Parts: sequence; C-alpha cells; structure tokens
Amino acid sequence: MSFPNLLIRRFSAKDLPLRELARTCVLAAALVATRAAGQTLSSPLVAFDVERLQLSTAATDSLLVDSGRLLAEGGYRLSLLANYERGILVLEGSDGESRSILHYRTSAWLMGAWSPVERLELSARLPVILSQGGHGAETLEGVAEPASSGLGTPEVGGRYALLRREEGAPVSLAVGLGVGLPGGRASAFGRQAHWAGFQLSPRVSLGREVGMFAVGASVGARVRSKEVEPGRDVGTELEQGLMVATRGNGLRGELALQVAESLVHPDVAVELLGGVRLPLGHGFELNALAGHGFTDIPGTPSWRAGVGIAWAHSPPPRDVSQGGRKHTPAQSPGNDDDGDSVDLDGDGVPDVTDQCPKEPGVTSRQGCPEPVSPQVKEERLSLADRKIVFMVGLAEIQGDGARILDEVAELLKSRPGVSLRIEGHTDNTGPEQLNRSLSQERAEAVRAYLIQRGIAGSRLEARGYGPSRPVASNDTPEGQSENRRVEFIITK
Repeated sequence: MSFPNLLIRRFSAKDLPLRELARTCVLAAALVATRAAGQTLSSPLVAFDVERLQLSTAATDSLLVDSGRLLAEGGYRLSLLANYERGILVLEGSDGESRSILHYRTSAWLMGAWSPVERLELSARLPVILSQGGHGAETLEGVAEPASSGLGTPEVGGRYALLRREEGAPVSLAVGLGVGLPGGRASAFGRQAHWAGFQLSPRVSLGREVGMFAVGASVGARVRSKEVEPGRDVGTELEQGLMVATRGNGLRGELALQVAESLVHPDVAVELLGGVRLPLGHGFELNALAGHGFTDIPGTPSWRAGVGIAWAHSPPPRDVSQGGRKHTPAQSPGNDDDGDSVDLDGDGVPDVTDQCPKEPGVTSRQGCPEPVSPQVKEERLSLADRKIVFMVGLAEIQGDGARILDEVAELLKSRPGVSLRIEGHTDNTGPEQLNRSLSQERAEAVRAYLIQRGIAGSRLEARGYGPSRPVASNDTPEGQSENRRVEFIITK
C-alpha cells in the first residue's frame, strides 16, 4: 500500500474532511518534491573560462585597452587589481525560470610587463578567484555548485612595435600574441574543459595623441575550444576594444568599450568601462575601474568595480643618435640615419662645409650670415607676473589669455616703433618633435590674434622652442602648467 493511502486510511469515515485535506497536502508535497528534483537543462553544463575582463598589462595609455605604444626599452610595470562583479552566469531550467549560478565573483589580478629590448614587450598575468557564489544550481539535474575559489587561466604574451610615434609615424602600431595556459580550476569556471585549457589571443593595436587625449583601438581574437553549453555554445570569439584617455603626469581618466562577437553562436557581448589613475610618486600609481554589461552573455557581468595599485619604472630616454639607432632629425639634429653630418642651422649649406654651422647664413659666405648692423638690445615685455598658459596639447587662447593680449595690442599701438618676438613653449610631455610643432602653433596663434587687433604682421615674429626653455620643474602638474606658455620679447 502506498504511503499516501496508508496515511489516509488512518482516518475514519466520520473524518472525511480531514481525509480529503490530508490527501491534498500529501499530493502537493509529492508534486513539489518531484518538480524540485526534476529540472533539467537543454544540454549538460560543461566547464569553461567565464572571465571576460580584458586589461592592458603595460597600461601605457589605458588600463583597459592596448594601444600601439609599448613600454620604453628597459621599462617595466607591476600591478595588482582587485575586481568585484555580479550577474556573471545565469541559466534557465526547463520550467522557464532563471538561476544565477555565478551571482558574484571577487578576484585578484597579478600582472607584469617588461621591455627587454627596443620594440619588444613581454607580459604575464594571473587571475585568482578569491570568492564566488550563486544560487539555484542544486535545483538543476547534473549541475554542481561552482567551487568558491581557484585560479583563472594564466596568460603570457608579447607585443612588437611596427610603427612608433616618436619616430614620426602617424600612429603607434603593434602586433601581439597572448597564450592562455593550463592551471585554471575548471570547477570554478576558470578554464576551458578541452585543449587542456590552452587559449590563443592574437591582437593588433594602434593609437595616437590628439591634443590632451590619447585614443586607441585593439582588434583580435580569443581562440579556444568549443564547449556545448545549455542554450548556447562557448568558443572562439572576435574581440575589439576602443578607448579614449586623458594624457599627462597627473590625475587621468579614461573610457573604454569592449566587444566580443562569438564565432560559434550568434551573439555579441558588450561592456562599457571607465577608469581613473592617480600617480602617488616614486613610480607608484593608484587606479580604479567600473563597468556595466549590456548583454546577458555568460561572463558579461551586470556590473563590476575594481581598485588597484601599480609600480612602474621608466628609464631615461636613450641617445638615439649613437649606435646606429634609427632617429628623426628632431631627435638628433646633428646626424642623419647614416651618421653623416646634416644641415644643423637649416641654411642650405651642409655642416661639413658650413663655416658657421650654428648660425643660418648664405652660400656666398660659406654658410655664414651677411654682416649686419649692431644687434638691437632685446627687452622682455613685463606682464606683471601674468602668463598666457595653455591646456595640455592645445594651442587655443582662452580665458585671461585674451584679455592679456588685448592689453599687449594696445601697448603696441601706443609704441609704433616697437617690434615683438612671440616665443611659444611647452612642457616635456610627449615626443619632443611634436612639442616643438605645438609651441610654434601657440606662438602663431598669438601672432594671429594680435594681427586681428590691428597690429601689422611685419612687427610680429613667432618662434616655437618646445620644452627646451622651462621656467619651472616638469616633475609636477603645476610646473608643467607654468611651462605651457607664451612670452614676448621687444626687439626694437
């Protein structure tokens, strides 16, 4: 006799209402128990690497997306990031209800990058799953609760620079390859189930400076084993990243978009992230990031946040003029790429025959200047300690700069016999050749403004000196701001 009938027969005919109530309760309990134990998935759940966060190990321009710029030869960076994310892996049972198998994860990323030789950069990173958990796994047949901790997939890689901005190229361009190694814990969704956990990540990255910003993009693939999962397959993906970040040696911010398109299932994972970086001195940096996922693809969290610390060593610039190294004339004005003498003063007379190689001259005098009348005494125009300063990477006149120039214009109108040399200066951020061009643009912008105010162009000369004449230390943001300036010299 079955248990429900046995239980019900214990009641007499007089207890008919109680008998019906008992039957109902027992059947309901049996139904719930059967339903709870019987939920299934469309296919078995197989272990795979659920992590999607992409980080730039060298972080030359961005924390989140590789640009084409590598660490300088001999430079290295070590970093530690703690990351917390939610809504990582959600599965749907045969009852149509969703279960967050991986509802949260706390992980730490240990990373390092090093440039042993020019144009080459090596990197390694190790994700460690500190804690994770979810709910609903026990209600699905054949699904075990994920391990609460373990290793993610370790990765080693390298990048090679094809084009470099410091050599005059329009963009920085690099190619790279990352290799995911065995070692991750499958039960913690820290590795792929097949190929022994190996993964390959070929990548092309590029970037350049645009005023006070750095922009970059990365395109590549994540080649890994195909795992047949409930409702979708997980495998090789095309990965793209876009970023824009502020430049400079002070507080910096950035915005990045990371997209992954699956080649084994028709879906696209999208995550928008932001980051900030604060130098602490002596090579240390504090950084933080936050992100929001726009799809429910496995591994794309609903949101994430992280905080980290890094220490970097940047060697002093090397003398590219020596040892046959490739360089631009701005980097080594006394030598061309073959080591031959060039025209240092730009007067059209090669230095090997120029009798005055440091002064522009004429050919008829073997590179020496024509005799001139005694030099007019120069005088610096006093602005009562006021300076025309500029934003990083810009040549636009703003704020107090316009008012100061209006006063200069009135002064020149009152002294028609005076001519003015306008000197543009920059800080030492970025390639020297670009800074020299920027300083010339700043001087020309001031000259154009004064001409618009009625000053004859013949009375105005614009010269750019780049970072060669600082008035303050470039080791602080305040000093760099002082060095981004324009000054006036009265020539007669």
